[in-house]
Amino acid sequence: MRPGIIAAIAAEARILAKVPISAGELIYLPEGSMVSLSGRGANRARSAAQILLEKGATALVSWGFAGGLLPWVSTGSLILPESIIAPDQSVYHVDPVWHERLCSRLETYVGLYRGTIAESAVVLADCAEKTAFFHRTGALAVDMESASIALAAKEARVPFIVIRAILDGMEVVIPRSALNSIDEFGRVHPSRLLSCLVRRPAEFMTLVRLGRNFQAARATLTTVVRQVGCNMLCPRDGKNAAHR
Repeated sequence: MRPGIIAAIAAEARILAKVPISAGELIYLPEGSMVSLSGRGANRARSAAQILLEKGATALVSWGFAGGLLPWVSTGSLILPESIIAPDQSVYHVDPVWHERLCSRLETYVGLYRGTIAESAVVLADCAEKTAFFHRTGALAVDMESASIALAAKEARVPFIVIRAILDGMEVVIPRSALNSIDEFGRVHPSRLLSCLVRRPAEFMTLVRLGRNFQAARATLTTVVRQVGCNMLCPRDGKNAAHR
């Protein structure tokens, strides 16, 4: 099997690629895997998944960071969900054999949660938004790409898995200065950030805390790569794919 890994932002992709990666770029990794930097959001993720499939990927991975929706799903936790809820309430399931293999390997190294992740069309920036989203979906965590990648995998009849580390727990506020100065590939525009902080200097310490959260989430994903390799323990064939 040849996994195609979709990362929305550059920092997520860099954990795997070890080198700078450009928007839309596809990099070949050890063990036959490929990683694509898609940019945030459903449409970009789906396009990246299609390109990876055309380039020979025989399994798909939604990789990167996520937001926690419950108090105990804290920063740095690893989410290996069993199911994914789309914005239209469709539910997709990961490959069960692959999922169990990953959980068994990783549960002694990181704080790990299974359950459900849901895809949101927008960034959930504060506790109130995350709580409301939890009540609508019942999910443990949220991202902006996994359901779209799951749909691409289902249509192509290939195995699929989600591997996400919590960047912002339920109580974490993502300040407006961050939202306004970071583009869809996770790149910070310094002039925008400075302009925002001049208008909202109180957000500086919140940004510092968010930076610490980023380090914790990145450390978790780095541990994943160290323990399972760049092929993510992908099944050797597609016979176990859920296709649900």
